[in-house]
Amino acid sequence: MNPPILNRDFQHPADAWYQIEAAGEHPNRRAGIVQVIDAAACQSIVNRFNAEAAQPGYAGMLIDHEHFKHDQDKETVAYGWLEKLENRADGVYGRIRWTDTGKKAVDGGDYRFFSTEYDAKDLTILNRGESPARVRPMRLDGLTLTNANNNKGQKPITNRLSAEALAKEDGAPKAKQMKTVCTLLGLSADASEEAVHAEVARALNRVKELEGSQVEADLETYKNRFDPKQREFIRSLLVTNRAATLEFLKTQPDGKGQLAPARLHNRQTAQPIDAAAGGEPADEAALSAERNAAIEQYKIANRCSFQQAHDAVRRKKPSLFGIRRSGE
Repeated sequence: MNPPILNRDFQHPADAWYQIEAAGEHPNRRAGIVQVIDAAACQSIVNRFNAEAAQPGYAGMLIDHEHFKHDQDKETVAYGWLEKLENRADGVYGRIRWTDTGKKAVDGGDYRFFSTEYDAKDLTILNRGESPARVRPMRLDGLTLTNANNNKGQKPITNRLSAEALAKEDGAPKAKQMKTVCTLLGLSADASEEAVHAEVARALNRVKELEGSQVEADLETYKNRFDPKQREFIRSLLVTNRAATLEFLKTQPDGKGQLAPARLHNRQTAQPIDAAAGGEPADEAALSAERNAAIEQYKIANRCSFQQAHDAVRRKKPSLFGIRRSGE
């Protein structure tokens, strides 16, 4: 008897936690080292990331693909945002908020693995003076999608369901889970699938209505903190990242202050406000305010960390940091 052909989409982990680093010793021939991902490494990586993620305004660690964010000739597309880490016996697991681009890539199986990044300053050498060096990473510095990861043993991001799993999904266990869902939605335990879908749709519409009314209230509350011409831009920021946007608006002067213009795509940074005399800021205080506004707005619009926004603005507008290119 031929086995069934499984044509369902690749499946994400049931608990929505993805293994981003497998425990073990991973030789990196190109770097001439062995990465030691042991209990101490995992605990340190998890603790340090979660401490940084708990800081106000943290939007998550950018997840790109094939480490493109380190190449200025490549576009930096957000495939997802790493929000939290967890230490388990077999390695480090992460909770991820996927973007539309990332969800499409992993749902269809275009990318199956993660590749971690560690800064040299965050490595502890375990056998100093010996070769190859055995190093223990203590802090995660970046994460990217790839199909050619160096550190083997990692679970795939998504997997096809086996025939056994399909049978369980289509049998009694699923029916039992649906009864619980029905009860949570306020329906009878034996409600039809159509009734469940309808109730879920109504719940989602209520959420959207509440979010819409909250955004309108925020726009009215802070209407003197931004130029009226940028109302729609501020609305879009509130929808995508309300907490960070409110934090930014609270730092703006109460008097319809002109925000830096929105960028056109992911890598373009905000342009500074022209100064009154010759395009140069009047003093260091004005330059500092202009620089901070550009960094804060980049951070909100691109949902990245302060350091990532700082570096991006510095590359695109070095004059805000007192740096002059040759010939200027």
